[in-house]
This record gives sequence, C-alpha cells and structure tokens, in this order.
Amino acid sequence: MLFPYTQIPHRMRYMHGFVAYIFAKVWCKAPTVEYSLDLFSGMPKLYGIMQELDRQDKAGKEDGAGAFFYRHVNDIFNGFKALPAPEIKTLKKQFLANNNIQALCEGRASPVRYSSSAQTELDKNIRCFFSELYRRSFFNLRLVKDSIGADLHDHYNDFARDNDLPCCPFCGLQPMDNEYDPTREAYDHYLPASVYPFNSVNLKNLAPACHKCNTQYKGAKDPLLDKAGKPKKAFFPYSKVRYEVEIALQFLPDAQLPKTPSELEVELTCQGYEQELDTWNRLYSIKERLSARCCSNATSKAWMNRIKIECRNYQRTPEEALEAELITCDESPWTEASFLKSAYLKEADRKGLLRIED
Repeated sequence: MLFPYTQIPHRMRYMHGFVAYIFAKVWCKAPTVEYSLDLFSGMPKLYGIMQELDRQDKAGKEDGAGAFFYRHVNDIFNGFKALPAPEIKTLKKQFLANNNIQALCEGRASPVRYSSSAQTELDKNIRCFFSELYRRSFFNLRLVKDSIGADLHDHYNDFARDNDLPCCPFCGLQPMDNEYDPTREAYDHYLPASVYPFNSVNLKNLAPACHKCNTQYKGAKDPLLDKAGKPKKAFFPYSKVRYEVEIALQFLPDAQLPKTPSELEVELTCQGYEQELDTWNRLYSIKERLSARCCSNATSKAWMNRIKIECRNYQRTPEEALEAELITCDESPWTEASFLKSAYLKEADRKGLLRIED
C-alpha cells in the first residue's frame, strides 16, 4: 500500500474487547462453570448489554442483531462445555494468533482458517458468529451504542479527521469520504471475515478502503495466500513503518505518449518488501489500474498541460517547469494521484516529450 493508516484510540475498541472477554472469561470457562449472567459481570458495559438481551430473549424476541449475538454466545458456551482442556488451549492459541494482525501480515505467526471439511456443531457456530457479527450491525444497535458511547460512524469520523485521508491508501486513485461527508467509506476486513475466525471486529483488521478497492478488486481474496496456496506476506495497514513504494513508468513507443496499456510498463519497487508488494498488486490489480489512469487521454492531457502552463505563465523552460511541477507533486503526492503524475512526467521528459506546442 502507498501509506499506512494511523490507528486512533477510540471507544469502538470495545467491539473486540467484548469478544475477547467472552472468549476468555465465558467460553473457555464453560467446562468448569454453569452459564449465568454473572460470567459477564467483570466487564460492566458488556454485562449491561447481556442483561438486556437476556430480558429480550425471555420476552420471546428471536430475530435481529441482538438475538443473533445472544443466541450464539450461549450456543458456543454450550459447545465449549464438552471440550477437553487441550482443545481449549489450542483454541486460545488460535484466537491470540488470529488477532495479531501485524505478525500475520509479516509472516511471524501462523493463522488458522475455517475448515472446508466436516465440521462439528461448535465449528459451525463459531464460523457463523465471527463471519456474520460485523455484517449483522450488532455494534450499531442503540443498546450497544449507548453502552459503548460511540458507533462505527463516530469511529470513521474521528479516524478520517486524524488520518486526513487524502485518498485511498490501497490504490492512491480514489478519494475518500472525510469527516464532513454525509456518507462514509466501508471498512474492509483486510483478513477476510469469511476466511479467518476470531478477528472480524478487531479494528486492526478493519481498514477503510474505497469502493473499488474493497468491493471490485480485493473482495474476499486472502492476503496471506497466493493463487497457488503458498503463504505470502502482506502490507500491514496500520504499520508504524512507512512503506517506501517507488513507481516508475516506461513508455514503449519511442516518440509518443502511451495511448493504450500495451504501450506502457509500470514498475513497482519497495526495498525489503518484495513479497508485500506482489501481494498488494495481486489484491488490487495496481499495475493495471495505474496503467489505465496514465492512458486516459483526459488525465494525460491535464498532466502535460501543467508543463505548458508553467512555461507560458512564468516564462520557464520545460526543464524549469518540470522541476517546479515535480516539487509540487512531492509536497502532496496523494492529492489527485500526484505520485503517478510525477512518474509520468519524468518518463515523458526522459523520452523528450515535454516540448511546447502551440
């Protein structure tokens, strides 16, 4: 990715906090205790929610996100009750491993995925709960919002303000809704909720992405396995280390700007992160999309016109105009795909195409 997000401290961390508490303090204790609401008393916000859901259940409410949550918490508790200690120990390790998103992306931990083979009733309940929990909008319920003090819309607004969101960091081509927009971008499950158990409401696995990246390109692709099923590293969306991705273009015709993608080569480099770079391109078709943008007649014309305007308005030579434009691109690389414009103009200059035409 072009740049990582900065994680923000936020009350919506209770999403994963609730799940982590239920896993460790309720389900894993199932073989030695009887189920009761007192099991949730160690986390008062969750305790209050479960008391209300219990009341609704006893009143006969059987549908909705609250009923889904309450029913699965109870069903999985009953499934854990019959597990021997070694199996619970294994599940604990899997839960911790799958929630260390950074270690998984960096290849320092081995994840567990849902099995396609025969499953126990407990396996099915765990899969249903974790793959559906986010989509069911449980954490947007009024009951839950009142307890936590925020919902995902609040988180997005704070996140967008603190990250400044100049563009989608996964492609660099699409704008992102800011905190003042009436809508918000969707959170992508970077490690897909349909593939990985236990981490579907972990904010380190939820990364806002533009619609094209989230829905049309990545979808449920697995960042940690290539098409042949081999383990791969992936950029961590919340890395504290910036990824120095460099983009270079090569115009294949000698004396003209590229008109089609077949006339353009896109080279991506990121020293020390070669696997991550391949994964990024595989997930989001980066080379194809950058190539398509460069071959847009409207985009190419606008970029080349910048040099003409600089020359005419400021009496600069093409070399001086290029230098000024590249400085502007470097100052705001993520605005209007300036990082790509910079690469384009450099190659146009190398090919001697920055001549001024009347």
